[in-house]
Amino acid sequence: MTEKTGSAADEKDKPAQQDKKDDNTTGKPAAWSFDDEVSINSIEKIYQVFSASAKRWEAIVYPSLFAFILLAVYGFYLIYSLTTDVDKVVRQMDVISVNMVLISRNIDSMAQSVGKMTDSVNKMGNTLGSQLQEMHIMNKNAVDMNRSLHLMNVSIYQMRRDMSIMNRNVSRPMNFMNSFMPW
Repeated sequence: MTEKTGSAADEKDKPAQQDKKDDNTTGKPAAWSFDDEVSINSIEKIYQVFSASAKRWEAIVYPSLFAFILLAVYGFYLIYSLTTDVDKVVRQMDVISVNMVLISRNIDSMAQSVGKMTDSVNKMGNTLGSQLQEMHIMNKNAVDMNRSLHLMNVSIYQMRRDMSIMNRNVSRPMNFMNSFMPW
């Protein structure tokens, strides 16, 4: 059915359309044909299929959208906690850097002290060398003194033995003479 523009064309078509409406007992306009009914059924089927498809998509999309929102909130929380942790790390690194400067200064002074200690140990090593030579001399003197004491000990032992022999030799005749003496 084609529509014509203009008021005269509309007036001509109106009586023809009213006649078609009056002849139809199904409640449908008389101008409709079988092809129109098939196309309406096809449109209704397409609507039903589209409606079922939309319900399936709703069953998938809405939970997915909710999960996405939930994951987005959790991601925001993770990013927020990460930034707070990084802030804490940065603050601690500031403290550590200050302490590292102090440690560096202390290591410099410790290096100077170790250098002084090295010089002192070197000086002690030099004096220990001369002291070691003196200790060798003292050790040699002690060995000589030990030998001399041993020889003195042998001499004293011989003197004791000689005195013992002399005591035996003198005491017998003296005992005999003591018997003649009045006192």
